[in-house]
Amino acid sequence: MRAGLSRFICMLIGFFLACASTPARAGDWYVVPRLDLGAQYDSNINFSLSQIRSDFIFNVSPSVAFNYESEITKLTGSLDLKGQAYVKNPNLDTINQYYRISGSHKVAPRLGVTFTGGYTLDSTLDEELLASGFIMDRTRRQALDAAPGLEFYLTERAILQANYGFNQVTYQEPEFTDYTQHRINGQLNYLLKNAKTTLSGVVLLRFIDYPSIENSYRNLGTYAGLEHKFTEEWSVSLFAGLNYNWFSSQTALLDVGFLPDLLQVRQATEETFTISPFFNIGGTRRWEKASLSFGYSLDQSASGGGTINEYHRAYAGYSYNFTEKLNGGLRGSFYYSTASSPGSNYDNLVFYVTPELRYRLTEKLSVNSSYQFGWRKDFTNSRTTDRHVVWLYLSYAHPLHHKK
Repeated sequence: MRAGLSRFICMLIGFFLACASTPARAGDWYVVPRLDLGAQYDSNINFSLSQIRSDFIFNVSPSVAFNYESEITKLTGSLDLKGQAYVKNPNLDTINQYYRISGSHKVAPRLGVTFTGGYTLDSTLDEELLASGFIMDRTRRQALDAAPGLEFYLTERAILQANYGFNQVTYQEPEFTDYTQHRINGQLNYLLKNAKTTLSGVVLLRFIDYPSIENSYRNLGTYAGLEHKFTEEWSVSLFAGLNYNWFSSQTALLDVGFLPDLLQVRQATEETFTISPFFNIGGTRRWEKASLSFGYSLDQSASGGGTINEYHRAYAGYSYNFTEKLNGGLRGSFYYSTASSPGSNYDNLVFYVTPELRYRLTEKLSVNSSYQFGWRKDFTNSRTTDRHVVWLYLSYAHPLHHKK
């Protein structure tokens, strides 16, 4: 993990050096320190199918988010710590950590550099579920991401983007398999004359390795799509294409030895090629008092199970401002993940629905509550389970603004 962290730091330093290579210009800084204090009840803390454990969890979550914007530079980031204390399972007490940064900088009239990166140390089930649809217990999951890129304006309407992404994930428990991912992609965007529709073409290369089990995955993705703005409040994006997948996996074979009763086990490398679909659609709609977001994606993803999964994810969220102080919402999400690697049999579906309320006591202090119902089905073993989570917490935020 130290080697990956070193790469991340070097890329981050390189990005800021690029930003510093041109004279500084006036810009706005927004910094928002925040503190969340609360508690939750979880009826199934591991979302387990058999060994169900419930618990009360107390949370202390300090965080800070920042945003900087000038004529040539944009920078956003956040630091979030989430301390969790368990009543029945104190051995799970932990501090989860989340660090994110992203930015862009124009180094020439037609050329810009971009960067996104982050570090996560998590034990909440959510990060792995979002990444691959894979269900694991509350063991520690450590993830490092770094993605530098370039943007070149071919014309006023055409933009060529090139990115490299590095992702390394490690797990505390040996039952889960660490992996490393390299990603290279190029994208061409063209804005039509109506100034509302952008057409895009994408070529993607992914290289995923599981060193401990000597498995690897190579992927070529070719996608095309568009983004259309109906109005300033209503937009939709749509992409589709194909993934060409090459798997290299180790398989145990039985051999008959020189003696008739002697069996030998040897490892053989199995090479497999498949073609699978890619699809992604998303949209947002805003009204005076309400907003709606939705999306669905189908892709291949690495997972802690040591497999490559075909991963379906769908989500929708609606929020409404009842009054100036009271806001309510309803969110739903759907995850279906099935192993596409040879010799693997993971096949799980997860569904969540979450109603929530937020009441602003003052400009800086609010009280929040929500309930989440989760349902899981393991198709491999024909088993189901559910999960109920109730949150109640206070949130204090103190925005700061500085104009240079």
